[in-house]
Amino acid sequence: MIDWAAFLIVFGSALVSALFVVSLYSLGLRFLATPAPPARLADGSVAPNGPSRDDEDDDVDAIGRPRWATVLANICFGLSVLVVLVGIFLIVPALHFW
Repeated sequence: MIDWAAFLIVFGSALVSALFVVSLYSLGLRFLATPAPPARLADGSVAPNGPSRDDEDDDVDAIGRPRWATVLANICFGLSVLVVLVGIFLIVPALHFW
């Protein structure tokens, strides 16, 4: 006999945790894709963006992404790894020491 309540609990927790891991990872990728702030000219105006993004040479400029974006991306990646490791710990009985 199938315990449908337990099945639904496992299904729901797997779905929520999968969505959480995928969301954290994609948010980390989004933080890594944060562009550098536009350069200011001597008169205080913003420098033009240069060539369109359709060009083949997508070089990273010397300014780079903001430090906060890199830190938040690493936090998101670390949390997603932590959630995956906790899930593996819960699934593999050999890891339960008590």
